[in-house]
Amino acid sequence: MPKKFNENLVKAMEATQDAVKICKEAMVDANDDSCRAMYQAILKDCEKHAQMLQSEMELHKVQKKWDT
Repeated sequence: MPKKFNENLVKAMEATQDAVKICKEAMVDANDDSCRAMYQAILKDCEKHAQMLQSEMELHKVQKKWDT
């Protein structure tokens, strides 16, 4: 049975990847520069969060706590 904290990391990564996709699509559909700038800022944050999540997942694997 997977550990709940690993499941949460996976869920957070999936949500972050969804947010990245949405922001990329929204930047194309945005009707002005301020909207594009907002989506770009959110995208940058999401990419940072994805890196943080990936690092934590790798740490769990090294610590033998990863079973998801």
